[in-house]
Amino acid sequence: MDSMDTWPTPVTVDDRGFDLKAMQELRRNPSATSGNAGSSPAGNASPPDGASDPGAAASGTSEASPASPGAPAKVGTREKLANSMILVIPVVSALAIVLCWMRYADTNNGLWLGAIAVILVLAAITWISSVKKAFARAQGHLATRLPGVIGYGVGIIREVDVDSPFDENGVSDTVTAHLVLSVNPVQGPKFQAPIDAVYNTSDSEKLTVGAHGPVRYLRSDPENTVSIETRLDDARIRQIYQGAAMN
Repeated sequence: MDSMDTWPTPVTVDDRGFDLKAMQELRRNPSATSGNAGSSPAGNASPPDGASDPGAAASGTSEASPASPGAPAKVGTREKLANSMILVIPVVSALAIVLCWMRYADTNNGLWLGAIAVILVLAAITWISSVKKAFARAQGHLATRLPGVIGYGVGIIREVDVDSPFDENGVSDTVTAHLVLSVNPVQGPKFQAPIDAVYNTSDSEKLTVGAHGPVRYLRSDPENTVSIETRLDDARIRQIYQGAAMN
């Protein structure tokens, strides 16, 4: 596998659906960590839109994740207290604002209105900071756990059947391709899996036996959860190819 992926990119990929299945798998199996995916340094994680990094499991190195390989990372008391600030700040701020408003109603002193404005500004700043830190911590936990749930590899087309582009309206811009892939994973044995994907009609001509590209799957059911990977950059894809070649 000297070259990068050779197959075209699908028109649509159900990334949200795949991520949802991964999160459901984590809930069902909370002990799933990167222990069986030691090729996943947490430092490689760069989670998009609040989820975990989809490429963390494809580094192909032997660096150990800082998470415990046998159990999910435990949330410490300090972290629990920090997370609780997301609820504490609005409650305390609301109480302070009510008290200031009562004082203003009694004294009709404009300073209390100024105090309310200061409380609102400080509460907003501290609450937003707390939320950002909480999301960062959550992303860190996911980055160390998801490699135990999601696997990556190189899919090679073994069979391809493309639907006809002709319909009652003429020639369709997109077609559905039914593929059978032979997957060389970064870790684990090879397997075959069927997959359907929608392509531009012009791109469907590039779907030939032997074309290849990166795929992802759930480790609990690889044959039925394979999906074409489209979110990784060239460096991560290169890592997948290297890991699959060494496996």
